[in-house]
Amino acid sequence: MATEIGRRFSTAVVLYHGAVAERFGLSATDWKCGEILLRMGPMNPTQLAALTGMSTAAVTLVIDRLEQAGFARRERDPNDRRRVLVYPTATPEIEQKVEEVFRGLTEKMEALMDRYSPQQLQAIVDFIQQTTRLMESETDRLRREAAKRA
Repeated sequence: MATEIGRRFSTAVVLYHGAVAERFGLSATDWKCGEILLRMGPMNPTQLAALTGMSTAAVTLVIDRLEQAGFARRERDPNDRRRVLVYPTATPEIEQKVEEVFRGLTEKMEALMDRYSPQQLQAIVDFIQQTTRLMESETDRLRREAAKRA
């Protein structure tokens, strides 16, 4: 049962973010890379590649698309002019468009959360946080194992 629920939930999340990304002319991978930049702050392309498991060439193309869509910008690293940092951008126009795209889901999620007591919500939040940590740990493990075989 847990496997079936997990697979369906995971697929729904991926497909939803793919549909959101399409609204901005991006792929789901582009969209999530933009989210990583927004959450973690400026970084160089090599760092983004390491976080995502993508090649630096692929990340360069992602950054190109994020720049074109207005979600990122490149600037020279002030500490090392040979390097580039990628900054997330969030103009009021883009923030409004993102909010509009997410409005339906946000409203439905708020209504769903109203069904649960504060204690139940606390358990749900804990479960999601623990699941996220497990997923991040397993991702790292899988990448380390793949690197050993390469």
